[in-house]
Amino acid sequence: MIIGLAIFFTILSVIVSYRVVVGPTITDRLIGADTIGIFMSLVMLMIALEYDIYLLVDIVLAYAVLLFIDMLIYAKYFEHGELYR
Repeated sequence: MIIGLAIFFTILSVIVSYRVVVGPTITDRLIGADTIGIFMSLVMLMIALEYDIYLLVDIVLAYAVLLFIDMLIYAKYFEHGELYR
């Protein structure tokens, strides 16, 4: 069941990659890239829970925090045009 969900999220990531490549604005591309990152972290988490690799759970949490910080930096950059304002 868990592996089936991991495959499902992987397929969704491939579908969302269309938005990253074709997106009409940079915001669409950033949201698509963030969505792919979230889906891939979910896949890693499901694999970690399926095979009892608890170290991978910590790695997924760190990856999720980095994704969040990354999106904050991009949002600030595209709102103000610079990072240090």
